[in-house]
Amino acid sequence: MPAIRKVIFTTDFSEIANHALPYAIKMAKVFDAELVMLHAVTLYEHDPNDPGHRFPSLESFCAELRKSADLNLRICIERAGEAGVPIRKTVVQGVTPHAGIVDFAKEQGEGVMIVMSTHGRSGLSHVLLGSVTENVIRYAPCPVLAVRQPEHEFIDPATGEVRIRRILFPIDFSKDSLKPLDLVRFIAARRAAEVILFHAIDVDIPPIYRTAGIDSMLRLDPELNGRMEKKMRDLVGDGLAGLRVRYEVADGGAVALIKNFAVRERVDLIVMASSGSHGIGDFLFGSTAARVIQKAVCPVLVV
Repeated sequence: MPAIRKVIFTTDFSEIANHALPYAIKMAKVFDAELVMLHAVTLYEHDPNDPGHRFPSLESFCAELRKSADLNLRICIERAGEAGVPIRKTVVQGVTPHAGIVDFAKEQGEGVMIVMSTHGRSGLSHVLLGSVTENVIRYAPCPVLAVRQPEHEFIDPATGEVRIRRILFPIDFSKDSLKPLDLVRFIAARRAAEVILFHAIDVDIPPIYRTAGIDSMLRLDPELNGRMEKKMRDLVGDGLAGLRVRYEVADGGAVALIKNFAVRERVDLIVMASSGSHGIGDFLFGSTAARVIQKAVCPVLVV
């Protein structure tokens, strides 16, 4: 993976969206990168909660939005204060917010990271189409750090210091699931963090075994845990050499297991690969990464 040279902070200027700003600043510092504050202007934002929404004149609408966005981005820069990294503001236009963000990221080439909150204003149905963040994750050509206001964050609200002590790295043994490996290694090495490789055995037990009281693959095959751990070690190889690494195997649904493990172990950051969009099933229910973001109580970095 190339070095991160630009961190793109996306905002719709809501308080929820701007919650990710300190994370964008810290990521820019970690990677010694430029911070780009980005707002995507869309032609028509249908907000069912706003009874005054209407389809406006294209020319006046775009001019008004760009002027407002420029002012708000200046406010964001002032809020960032002495960030210690180069900052610039950009306003882009797209059919949808996620399309504008993704297109801008693609234009920047390699070495880009997007930092954004998991919720902001969106007129689309979250159930059918997902949030702006989920759509960015599906189509972005670069890593995306999704931040919400959870129970556990890796930036100390009192001091502003980064506290990444444990990184959870879920894998499913596919080649794609190892995409974040270089990024995990870089962050863990910079923060002296422990890396926890995690694999979920999400397999239904045949009813005949359940009648005998066996309700998990690990109980059905006591040696499975050891084989899975060895497989993880072999797959990663020397990719995490020199770091503190732990291997964990659990039995059940991946999303729930990842969430519960992160809570129990007080994980500071989850780093995982995005499966992207793969047909009607993924369209309706989202990738595993998107569902982890919905449930997680800490920031999630998707590569």
